[in-house]
Amino acid sequence: MKRLVILLLLFTLAAAACADGVAWSDLTAQERKVLGLTQEQWQKLPAERQQRLHRGARRWLDLSPEERKLAKRNLEIWKKLTPEERRYIRRKFREFKKLPPEKQAKLRKLKKRFDRLPPERKKQILRRWRQAKDKDAFLQEKLEKVH
Repeated sequence: MKRLVILLLLFTLAAAACADGVAWSDLTAQERKVLGLTQEQWQKLPAERQQRLHRGARRWLDLSPEERKLAKRNLEIWKKLTPEERRYIRRKFREFKKLPPEKQAKLRKLKKRFDRLPPERKKQILRRWRQAKDKDAFLQEKLEKVH
């Protein structure tokens, strides 16, 4: 019973901490630089959004220059996707996270193989994926060809 009370107290404290936003002045100089475009609206943002942005800024600062370059490239690709494509990718990511570790590893290996393809071949595959009526069937067909 005592453990349950302590656990509930910890959850309550964690929830209270999450309810608070992040003051702009509490950010480090580097974090403020990363989040600079949000400074004007920062105090108007919901606490949850402030916390997400703060975590994102910390993750960004932990990336190597090469990882940042890759992240920027991926963001540019993401911006070009249609809302439908973005929803599809989010759904597939959630499904991926539910897969057993060995299946995740297999898919990561396939992704690395895709990444090594010549740029024109990647563009061709992505173009065909975008045109596919059944994107899941298209992916399954491609995965079967690889095996």
